[in-house]
Amino acid sequence: MNIFWLAAVLMLVVVLILLFYPVWKKKQRAHHDAFVLSNTNLIKQRLAELDEEFAQGVISAKHKEQAQKELKLALIDEQYTQAEHVKKQQGVYILVFVVALVVGGALYQHVSQLDKVQRLAETQARIKDLTDKIIVGNGEQVTPQDLFDFALAIRSRISQNPEDATGWMLLGRIYSSLQQTEQSFEAFEKALALAPDSIEILSSYAQALMVPNEIDALRRAKQVLAQWLVLEPDSNNAALMMSLTASQLNDLATTKRYYAKIVDLLPENNPAIVQIRTKIEELEGRVAAGTADKPTGFLVTITATDPILQALAAENQLNPTVLFVFARASNSDNRMPVAVRKMELTKLPLQVRLTEQDAMLANYTLNNVDAVDLVVRLSFDDVVQTKIGEYEGSITVPVIPTTITNHTIIVDKEIK
Repeated sequence: MNIFWLAAVLMLVVVLILLFYPVWKKKQRAHHDAFVLSNTNLIKQRLAELDEEFAQGVISAKHKEQAQKELKLALIDEQYTQAEHVKKQQGVYILVFVVALVVGGALYQHVSQLDKVQRLAETQARIKDLTDKIIVGNGEQVTPQDLFDFALAIRSRISQNPEDATGWMLLGRIYSSLQQTEQSFEAFEKALALAPDSIEILSSYAQALMVPNEIDALRRAKQVLAQWLVLEPDSNNAALMMSLTASQLNDLATTKRYYAKIVDLLPENNPAIVQIRTKIEELEGRVAAGTADKPTGFLVTITATDPILQALAAENQLNPTVLFVFARASNSDNRMPVAVRKMELTKLPLQVRLTEQDAMLANYTLNNVDAVDLVVRLSFDDVVQTKIGEYEGSITVPVIPTTITNHTIIVDKEIK
């Protein structure tokens, strides 16, 4: 959109130049023509005066002839100069026209995106075939390009009708298939805002939220499923999905409640039934051992070296302004954190509690590793990737199940 407005401004400037340049040049030419006319009249008047002076005997015939010759040469030179000026003006007009044509054509080509418009038209022409292939399922294999084309067609449809809840839902499904989770969730949220009681949207959104198996997404899925179950209390699909989601979140009571509704509806060796049953046994074992309410994790005291504390104080009361505390498995190629916390950095020192509840993935937590690198990073933004000038400190510690251990981390390194 910014490019469009920039192009529009440039086009406006070109149009104004084309409109006002000839007017300005016309005024300039009028002044020049008036000057030339004045000079020409003066020369003609002087020629007449020479004839009169000769008749009165003031000047000789030779002097008259010489003076007339010089005046006629001056008149010819004036006329030649005027002709050259006209040619130059014509050249400028042609140059301005060519430049305007080239600039206008280039801007139009850039702004109009003709190739994309053509692709959109082609995609819209085969929207029915794509719908049969992707949504209905006609037996043909769906390719990633089909999904991209269908998403393009749906976005075009939504742009014309932003209140189209079904369109937003379809877009959410497509993004989920393309593993573009954030875009998928945003589309489903818009669909749900437009049609909060749509079972189709609730079920599709819940499925999309369960796919990445991320803790935050599973928590949102649990909320969506609860909304679905209010509308359809007897839905077996919703009960199964709720039991699976709750088990991943270690919610024993909810897992057992909805597991009881579907356990007799599926074979005993059904993968979902086996997964839920195994999780229930694990959680019940923790309850029996008295460790169900005992988290695994760390209480981290965070401070920094004096130079870094002084640097932070000098940078407008703690800037960096975001604090990351995360744990990742030691001596492992998997660099994904098993637990992470992000918060506003207000002061140092401070304490942060990091447990398995801070995991990113439901099946990859502190309970899955024996030792971790505990890392503290003082960041300029809310992106965990490092940037030059940020500060960091780390230690390596063992993980003791069902135990919160205390550690101190000193931020002592500036990232170069």
